[in-house]
Amino acid sequence: MKRDHQRPVCSGYRAWCVIPALLLLSTLAACGGEDAPPAAPPPSPNGTITGRVIASDGSGGIANATIEAGSARASSGADGSYTLAVPAADRTVVRVDADGFAENFRITRVQAGQSTSLTIQLLKDGVTQNVAIATGGTVTVPNSSAQIVLPPNGLIPQSGASPAANVMVSVTPINVATTTSDMPGDFTASTNGSIAQIESFGAMLIDVRDSNNARYSLAPGNTSTIRIPVSTRTPSTPSTNVPSTIPLFYFDGSTGRWIQDGQATLVTNGSDRYYEGSVTRFSYWNADLVMETIFVSGCVKNASGQLVANAIVESDGIDYSGFSSVYTATDGSFQIPIRKNGKATITALVGALLTNTMTAGPAGANIALDPCLVTTTAGSGFKIKLTWGTSPLDLDSHLFTPNAGHVYFGAKGSLTALPFASLDVDDLTSFGPEVVTITKLMQGTYTYAVKNFSETQNPGITESPARVELIRAGNTTVFAPPAGEGARIWWHVFNIAVDAQCNVSVTPVNAWLDQEPALSPGGTPTFCNVN
Repeated sequence: MKRDHQRPVCSGYRAWCVIPALLLLSTLAACGGEDAPPAAPPPSPNGTITGRVIASDGSGGIANATIEAGSARASSGADGSYTLAVPAADRTVVRVDADGFAENFRITRVQAGQSTSLTIQLLKDGVTQNVAIATGGTVTVPNSSAQIVLPPNGLIPQSGASPAANVMVSVTPINVATTTSDMPGDFTASTNGSIAQIESFGAMLIDVRDSNNARYSLAPGNTSTIRIPVSTRTPSTPSTNVPSTIPLFYFDGSTGRWIQDGQATLVTNGSDRYYEGSVTRFSYWNADLVMETIFVSGCVKNASGQLVANAIVESDGIDYSGFSSVYTATDGSFQIPIRKNGKATITALVGALLTNTMTAGPAGANIALDPCLVTTTAGSGFKIKLTWGTSPLDLDSHLFTPNAGHVYFGAKGSLTALPFASLDVDDLTSFGPEVVTITKLMQGTYTYAVKNFSETQNPGITESPARVELIRAGNTTVFAPPAGEGARIWWHVFNIAVDAQCNVSVTPVNAWLDQEPALSPGGTPTFCNVN
């Protein structure tokens, strides 16, 4: 930056400067003399963000992903792990990009001198198609209504360089009804000068680049027509639950907020439903409504009964596609928004420690949760989250414990007594979630399986699609059903083995069974206090 060489105010007439030498030097320094360097701002204390970049479809960690937050940059290792040192901030936007995957943006808080765990899930590109700039063209995702129509001679490089003859156009729809973690940001929009919670009815990413990986935009005066498949946890009846027209929002990666720009119209074409509208940029696009919210209040305690400050509390809609997060105050209390008359899960994280999961709503006024959410002890906590699509109507979580116990909808267990595992959330009508929490580990082998209680096969568990997230110590592993389901209704997902020294290992099984897995031999359980 060019320095301003204005004369300092103390260097006027010579008579004014007949003063002792030391005073002269100090006066010049105070007045900002030409040789005095500008005062440097104090350095911001740093914290770290650590975690893994993983594929949302359960295919594992993603190597060589680029993780960025401000000027900080890192690449993921062979298993998707990464560490990023960044300045402390209440709201840090983390961008992640990898070949063959749609880029994603996550929001987190970073504290000085502390490490924040952040697992980032990426969707594989929906479809990538070569398009000639001169002619434009239509790109449609196979087996989906997701689509973009590009105008002829309507694309320009963002860099201002000469355009290439052809570009690669990637279109990736997001199944918001199955999981909200594939959505960028934190379901907040900047609208009318304020921040609002939003509810999604479908989203997709449009990414246009040339062979040199340079990004392209629509040229001034040009628009593209897009189709966003309807995806929502909102019940399909009554039909007014899915709006006939809806605002469109694009994602601003610099702020991590959604920005309203235009609207779309609902189109029904046989079994397909999608929102169609015109856009002026390439980005994530979201068919959204700003939510009318209520607040759920509560508190977070640790396993010793002490209230916990700065725990992150998250809500995830059950009968709507929305998410929110807040941090507990110094007294361990929180207030988190959910949709008015909606139903949501409420859970928390304290560093790498999990809490149980509670359900809030539906209600037309604010809700108080009682008792507090309670963390697991260090190293002992597991959370297992099952989600699926509209059909089958009912999938069930089943946890078989080392002492021949069985935690499921008929025996939901306990987090404070044997088996120290509980079906926190049970769901009977599409999407889920079903949530199992383990607070204290027994030595031996746990078996986790999913049953198609509805016993319908069109679609079955695989095509629903179903997915299971296993969360422990700040890390998330995603499991997706394998091929070969046929008419079988049991999916044996994984085992958790705890040895005599309380070392823990997770073994993916991913097998289809004709009947429920066999119970363990049982016996007197031996527990691990801390792993």
